[in-house]
Amino acid sequence: MSRSIVVVAALVARAALAQDFELDLSEEKPKVPAELKPSIAVLSVIAGDAEESSLGRARQLESEVLKQLVQSDEFQTVIEPATVAKTIGDGASAAVQKCVDYACFDGAIKALKANRAVRFVVTRQGAGSVVTVFGFDPAVTAVLQTSQDSQEKAEKSFLGFAGKSQAQKDREFLKKLAPFIKDVLGKLATANGKIAIDNNEQSAVSQVDGVEVGTGTLEVVVQRGTHTVKVLADGFLPFEQTVTVEALKTVPVKVSLVAKPVEIKQVAKVEQPTDTIFTRPGLYVAAGGVVAAAVGVVLGQSASSVTTRIKAGGDPLAVTRAEAKAAQTNAILADVLVGVGAALVAGGVTWVVLTPTVGPVKKPTIEPSESTGVNGAVLSFSGSF
Repeated sequence: MSRSIVVVAALVARAALAQDFELDLSEEKPKVPAELKPSIAVLSVIAGDAEESSLGRARQLESEVLKQLVQSDEFQTVIEPATVAKTIGDGASAAVQKCVDYACFDGAIKALKANRAVRFVVTRQGAGSVVTVFGFDPAVTAVLQTSQDSQEKAEKSFLGFAGKSQAQKDREFLKKLAPFIKDVLGKLATANGKIAIDNNEQSAVSQVDGVEVGTGTLEVVVQRGTHTVKVLADGFLPFEQTVTVEALKTVPVKVSLVAKPVEIKQVAKVEQPTDTIFTRPGLYVAAGGVVAAAVGVVLGQSASSVTTRIKAGGDPLAVTRAEAKAAQTNAILADVLVGVGAALVAGGVTWVVLTPTVGPVKKPTIEPSESTGVNGAVLSFSGSF
């Protein structure tokens, strides 16, 4: 009976001790595989004012933060402020050192290819300092912001002695802030998860949130939260699926690609002109020659009639001087027109005879392609020329 009372008393005392000191008596956290540990970028540890004490404590606080991050083994990669500034560049570094909103932090971790980000500001307050922390986890919609006062009191000098030195005060400051820093970093250490993409089309390219991650079947480590998976492959319609990933969990995505439908385009019908003798240019040349020769013959007959009347004699007034002169001109024109007409007739007939007859042209046909993997259409033309 007395032993039971002792055990109960011990449990009550343990519970009271845990409540007083806020001890975590829950089960141990599950071991996180190295590949699922998040990476974190320490954007900056700066002084919020121009006080010498703030500047000094900011430098010391940066060393403490980096030491805790390395010793905690909760993060896969730790990016130091110097590396942050070098990676982002001088132009953006100043702005990143003062990030307070979601957009600024989100842009910074994407540029650094990190999962989480944090920055610290040390400001003088009374005899001590206040440390303000801005932590960023993309799975949370708001930036984590919290502060801790060192709660230092001013010391009165006695007989010319100032009491503790500044170095001693700084050591006590870091010792007092260590649990606070650990708690903040612990809130940013939530493990990542995975997306397992099962895709039989090995040439298909997979994207997660618009970033290409590989081809075929693969696993991708992502932060917890909502993500969009998109798969693209030649000859197939795009595949897209939205998934929600939890810490330490793997979400399967079974890719089902659908082939693109065969697209048959209508081809404009080209009317082939009827190939007859009347559509040949040579025929018109020959016809023009016939007309010219005919006109020449008529003019020649007119001139010959006047000449016959003159030779026949009779009343001299029967043939006027004008008629005689016109007859002479008509005779010349007749010779020219008959010659030209004959040449045109000969050339036109030769053109018609030498021009080959164009055979009928078959209309274009459209046949679907039987090639593997890619659907399409093939145009086939045939005929005689």
